Amino acid sequence: MDDKLIFYYCNVATAFSILKNNEIWMTSIRNMNDANESIGVYKIFFNLLKKFDEENLNKLHSMLEFAITPGAIQIYENPLGAYPEYAVCFSKNSDSVSQWIAYADNGQGLAIGFDENEFNKIVSESNGSLKYQNISYISEENVQPFIPSIYKDLTDNLCDNTIEMMDRAMKQIKSHFDSGINYKTKHYESERETRLIYTKHNELQKLSDGWKIKKAEVFAKRNMLNTYIPLTFPKSIIKKIITGPNYQKNFFEVEIALEALGYPKLQVEESTSGYR
Repeated sequence: MDDKLIFYYCNVATAFSILKNNEIWMTSIRNMNDANESIGVYKIFFNLLKKFDEENLNKLHSMLEFAITPGAIQIYENPLGAYPEYAVCFSKNSDSVSQWIAYADNGQGLAIGFDENEFNKIVSESNGSLKYQNISYISEENVQPFIPSIYKDLTDNLCDNTIEMMDRAMKQIKSHFDSGINYKTKHYESERETRLIYTKHNELQKLSDGWKIKKAEVFAKRNMLNTYIPLTFPKSIIKKIITGPNYQKNFFEVEIALEALGYPKLQVEESTSGYR
């Protein structure tokens, strides 16, 4: 059955909120934990172009120096002044050590198993406002074959305008990898990540009973204000709970709690990972 489930790893307080309110947050893509969010694949391209350029008389030096400036690539993905995409991230792995550590309070939290098919159904009703995406994992080996042709196009159309050259480079790169939000580097491959992504703001669609996309709300995150889109879902799409390897073990209490929250028949399992 797990091959049809996707898991949301979180601490106990977040799990409680999700289960009680049957609501999950789609968070601004600009403020995810990964500093390379949505730009990782493009950074690989520019790193390889830089190596290639160093072997060919540094013809693109100015443009490539600009490309590695913090925030330069983000201009082409989620620029300030434009509404960001919002996403909620899941894993197809029901018992991942890296996920327990990074997202579930160092293994003390829970992984909530959702029916993946239900997300695909609701996407089909959203008139393009939602998309459900498996993340692809990219390495230098995947990108290297495109470098010579992109480099040739750039040097054949060389000019002194750094921004114009950057525009041309990103246009060429995006012809192969059109949206950075769909890709991560191979370092994250064990996550087996999928995402529900909200793309059309203020075009709230009428969805099936139990589903609702709400308006943007705000929460404080470290030294900044962050926005999120609440998504209400029917409780029936939650099929399983996995307790983390460091979760306080008391399954009788868990079952009572789930029944009180409206999930009387929910399957509960314990993590079998070696992480402690």
